[in-house]
Amino acid sequence: MQDLQAEVTSSLLQFPDVTLQALGEDGKGPDSVLCGKFCGGRNTLAWLARGPQLEVVNSVTGEHLSEYRFSGGDQVLPTVRAVKEFSWQKRTGLLVGLEEAEGSVLCLYDLGVSRVVKAVVLPGRVTAIEAISCYTGPCVSTQHLHQSLRWLFGVAAVATDDGHVLLVDLCLDGLSGSQSEVEASDLEVFFSIPAEVPERRATGTREGRRLSFQLQAPSGPAVSTLCYIRRTNQLVVGFSDGYLSLWNMKTLKREHHAQLVGGRIPVYAVTFQEPENDPRNCCYLWAVQSAQESGGDIVSFHLLQLAFGDRKRLASGQVLYEGLESCNECYSLDLTGGIVPLRGQIRNTKLLSCQTIEKFCHHDGSEESINEVISPETSVSVFSWQVNTYGQGTPSTFLCVFDINRWYHAQMPDSLRAEEFLHDCPYFALWSLDAVTSVTSPTLILDVVVQERSLSRGVPPSHPPPEEFFHPGTYSFDGTCLLSSGVVHMTCTGFQKETLKLLKKSGPSIIKAIPETYNRCLVAGLLSPRLSDVPPSSLSQEEQFEAILSAAVRTGCLAFLTGCIKHWASEEQPSSAANLRFVLAWTWNKVICTKDELDQTCAPLFDGSCNFVDPQTLRSLQQCQLLLTNLGRVLDCFLTEARELTEQGFANLRKKQVVTSLVSLYVQVVTWFCRSSLLPEGLDDDVPLARPFYNYPLLQSYYTGRRQQLGRLSRGKWDSHCLMIDGMVSQLGEQAEKLWQRDEGGTGKYPPASLHALLDLYLLDSIEESDKHAITIYLLLDIMHSSPNRTDASIDSFRTAFAIPWGLVKLIQGFWLLDHKDYENSLALLFHSATMRPVSWQHWRVLECLMCQGEHRQALRYIQMMKPPMSSSSEVRFSLRVLLSNRCVVEAWDLLHRHSTKLNMEELLKHLYEICQEVGLMEDLLKLPFTVTEQEHLEKFLQTDADVQSHELLLAHRLQRASYNPALQLNQSLQVRLMNDRDPRLRERAVARNSPLDRCGKILPRVQRNLAGERAKPYHVPSPVIREVSRPTPLLTVTNKANAANVHTRATFISKVLSKIEEVCIGKKQKAHVSQRDSPGATEPAVRAHRLPDAELPDAVVGTPVAKLGGRWHTREGTQNLLADTESLSTREDTQSGEKVELLDTPRRRARRIPHARPHKRDTGEQTPAQPNEEPTTPRAAVRTGRRGRKRRSILEESAGEEAFSQGPGGSPLLLEDINPAGREETSRTLRERTPRTRSRKAAVHQKLSAEENESFLFSPPLTKQTKKFEAGKADHPVQLTDLDPDLSSQIVFSLPLLRSRRKNLSSISQTLKEPELPAKEEEEDTKSVGKQKLERGRTAKSNPKKASKTTRKEGPRSPPPVEIKFISPFASPVDGTKSKQKETAGAAERTL
Repeated sequence: MQDLQAEVTSSLLQFPDVTLQALGEDGKGPDSVLCGKFCGGRNTLAWLARGPQLEVVNSVTGEHLSEYRFSGGDQVLPTVRAVKEFSWQKRTGLLVGLEEAEGSVLCLYDLGVSRVVKAVVLPGRVTAIEAISCYTGPCVSTQHLHQSLRWLFGVAAVATDDGHVLLVDLCLDGLSGSQSEVEASDLEVFFSIPAEVPERRATGTREGRRLSFQLQAPSGPAVSTLCYIRRTNQLVVGFSDGYLSLWNMKTLKREHHAQLVGGRIPVYAVTFQEPENDPRNCCYLWAVQSAQESGGDIVSFHLLQLAFGDRKRLASGQVLYEGLESCNECYSLDLTGGIVPLRGQIRNTKLLSCQTIEKFCHHDGSEESINEVISPETSVSVFSWQVNTYGQGTPSTFLCVFDINRWYHAQMPDSLRAEEFLHDCPYFALWSLDAVTSVTSPTLILDVVVQERSLSRGVPPSHPPPEEFFHPGTYSFDGTCLLSSGVVHMTCTGFQKETLKLLKKSGPSIIKAIPETYNRCLVAGLLSPRLSDVPPSSLSQEEQFEAILSAAVRTGCLAFLTGCIKHWASEEQPSSAANLRFVLAWTWNKVICTKDELDQTCAPLFDGSCNFVDPQTLRSLQQCQLLLTNLGRVLDCFLTEARELTEQGFANLRKKQVVTSLVSLYVQVVTWFCRSSLLPEGLDDDVPLARPFYNYPLLQSYYTGRRQQLGRLSRGKWDSHCLMIDGMVSQLGEQAEKLWQRDEGGTGKYPPASLHALLDLYLLDSIEESDKHAITIYLLLDIMHSSPNRTDASIDSFRTAFAIPWGLVKLIQGFWLLDHKDYENSLALLFHSATMRPVSWQHWRVLECLMCQGEHRQALRYIQMMKPPMSSSSEVRFSLRVLLSNRCVVEAWDLLHRHSTKLNMEELLKHLYEICQEVGLMEDLLKLPFTVTEQEHLEKFLQTDADVQSHELLLAHRLQRASYNPALQLNQSLQVRLMNDRDPRLRERAVARNSPLDRCGKILPRVQRNLAGERAKPYHVPSPVIREVSRPTPLLTVTNKANAANVHTRATFISKVLSKIEEVCIGKKQKAHVSQRDSPGATEPAVRAHRLPDAELPDAVVGTPVAKLGGRWHTREGTQNLLADTESLSTREDTQSGEKVELLDTPRRRARRIPHARPHKRDTGEQTPAQPNEEPTTPRAAVRTGRRGRKRRSILEESAGEEAFSQGPGGSPLLLEDINPAGREETSRTLRERTPRTRSRKAAVHQKLSAEENESFLFSPPLTKQTKKFEAGKADHPVQLTDLDPDLSSQIVFSLPLLRSRRKNLSSISQTLKEPELPAKEEEEDTKSVGKQKLERGRTAKSNPKKASKTTRKEGPRSPPPVEIKFISPFASPVDGTKSKQKETAGAAERTL
């Protein structure tokens, strides 16, 4: 083995100038020697002292931490002679021994406050200090000490130059009374153990004294070193004459005192070392003898074997050896005997440091392993020294490592053989620190320390590893050198790493030096153990190259392989292509061999042939995983650097890379399951286990029950397979289902039948790695939940081992809680900001699961918090169901509007209506605004539903939208259905439904109500019946000549129209004659009104109003109504208001009460009183003959067909019986002023109406008539539309001439008959009343009645806009007797004229 070299990893980290300046001030005195050491343990501290100055720095960075300059009495500065690190009560400090002129002082220096907190005077010159106990008073941690020492609060051992050893009380319980080195306490020394230690201590503390027990009296030789070994509870005392003593701290007795083999050379340093599992309870003590204080050149190492009778474990966890049986020196090493190759004669040798590094194996947590007395798995001692040779200006520095376990393996030799050097020793390894010295020269090294955590071996090339692998030369570690001006960091690598570095540097050039490289790898232990006994000459060069490649892959030296691949891929040499093919073939064959080894290792884990996993199995799994990972990286490099590959070659290379990565991940998961004690499986179910295990029957029973429960809860509305784990498994595809059906008892669903089936998921390339980990985490949650000792440590370790995001773990935990019905905690995890956001299918799966189990509020909460994206109509429908299940109608309506299109509008609306009907929200839905499309779909939905309640909702909807006719039709159809149903509840609903409909129906005409009722009746189409009959035989017949019917042609109709126009023109010429006869004093008597009996008066019907104005009937109301109605007919001349027409409904026709003239003798003095048996009639204006009379009668007849009735207060229909009786009295006074001619006319009217008023009031279509006007005193028959051509009467439309003002007519009309003039105020009130009646009835008037009334009192004409009137055919022909009555009326009018 060649020499190992340390490498410097940092430059000199100098101390601050303030530290260097403080240390250099006292460098002129003879006793001002600079000394410094690293503090042991994990404290990154180092101290330096010179004279009275103490400096504390950071051992990693060299940063200044604390400083102190000690003071002495009589103006003489003390000198720092000994320093030892000390920690107590979570505080860090130093025990400092000061030498003064008249003695010594022991100080406790607190680094936190940078001052002395305790001080006590010591006899003699202090040479060494050691901390025994840092605990205060009797406690568990001090039970291994003598009882008298347990009463002390902190114990320190102090040695002097005369061999005096004292155990001093540090009084850590009285820190409030801090002291300085100037005000040090006196020391009270007890040569024997007193009986009353607490009382003595209390008394001494009050008097300012500290207790001290003498361990060893002054014997002459100075004490050179002190060391307390905690595991043996012994204080080691080394003397300057080479003697070594062992004092037991339990009995305070000396157990051993002997001189070392080295003679009277001072014992300079002591360190303890414990082997691994020594059955004889032996441990070892290294004692180093050195004469460096006197400038000598002798340094020797002596290993003492301490044999004890017992080794036990204390309650505090410490290991304690008891009962020392022997102490013998078993090994010695003289560094000046030529074992180290030097370039000259040794002039001076100086020990720099000695330390022991131990590493313990971790126990598995079981009760047996916890109580087991463990020993270090790795135990090495590190020594460093410096050699000055003659002729060399720079000293040589060395560092060696002694492995006591390998010394045991080497049969425990007592020294090196004559022909051996340290670098060839199997239990010693030597490193040269010349590289460090070259950096630090000329500054001397004060101390060297090795970082305990950095000590490690290389990766074993195989299992079992070769013997060379366990040599101490394979260790690698980091160290730090302490100098007077700073610190320097270094690293020491083993021979394996040195060889691997050589491989990395050589690269492709290794092809030319394969034999040399092979031999070096063989010596370094990098090759397989089977090659250690094979001579290199018996192997071909290809076999040696394969061994080198295997060593590079095992040790992770991938830079060598990738460098070769990149270099050969970039070259265009034939040899390069051959080398690439060779390396690729070797890589794939190595993958196959590793997979075979893995199968052999894993087979016992799944077939139940083993009950536990041994360390060898774990190491084999780790080795396989490491090889596969490295081989996968090599294949990645091939994919990256491949340039001239065919498509098929690239595909094959890609498949090889995928297979290698899958197998690598698989073995990594299997290893984790073995470390977690979940494997092996297949144990007997009756054997109770403390560790968690996979209980398949229990999980299978639980999830089967959950699926059955969800099936019952779904009720056909929801998907019963809504468990989150079922969704996760379904996302894996059919391969996972088939895989889980492979084992016996497997169903293809979760849970898998075995862990083998679960882990085989990692071998499927069609599944993402994150999905595989998600299923595994879910199963681990089930295993931990079913385990008696539940813990989440396995979940955390699994996440850490595979670098799984914490958000994914939280997401799976939320799904698991949801499947186990812990909804609150589940949603809390899913809503957490650190949780990974679910994907689309997971959103709807969560909602499906919540809705299926009746958690509607939680589902709504999930939608509001997570706001899942809606990309399809099904997702929108589901969101609508969630919202409506929580009665959020407005939100659902808004959601539908935001996500509806022309394609899915009908589907979404139907779904919305169905859910609203299902959950009883139709009433709330009908309150929302609807578009035309939405309303159409709603009516279609409600109409197609056979439920009566749906039709009632449609009925309410139509009423809300003021669609009264469809509402009446629908109600009528419901009434028809009710006739066939005997359910009393439906009948009660019908009664409640009819009540508002009756009130709403009163605002419609009865015609519309009847029409709605008729349309609702079912229409029965008679089925055709075909009968074959014989041909009939004609009988004898008599032909009668038909009466000639009046044929009305278009020309005839136009001629009649022109004749009417001519009459208008003639009327204009007669204005002068008529105006002379119209005197202001002439009035016409009013007709007396008779009230109908209450028993015969029917209820008012909507659409048949009777006007009531000011308590009595107005004589001009009929004309005002005619002027306001757009549908009425008017003549070509101005009409004069004054007549009132009242319509009464009869079953067959609508009778118009029109005063007819009747030939009678003029009687000026009598009036005909009303007969008792006559039915009272409504007041009626007198009928005037002549031109004005004809025109007024025509207008009154036309107005009767327009249903121009007045209304009562509030717009309600006015009944006949509401007429004010006062009107009759006023009318009677008017009748008495009339001429006798009016009496006869009135009698005729009463006779005519007596038979008609007894009939009931019903709607019937009005008869549209047109009466011919009188010409030249002759009365013609009235012209009816029925007498005309039906086609002409329904098609011809003509415009009437403009009306003229009433005042102009009054000035030119004849004064034969005059009507009474009313005051202007009354006339204006009548006009306003008529206008209000028109507005309340909701009809649109083409001319304002109020303005028309005012116009009649103005001079000059004002013409309303032209009116187009379309003749409409009557609904029915007039009844029998109508024509005769019209003739009688015309004749009476002619005779009256």
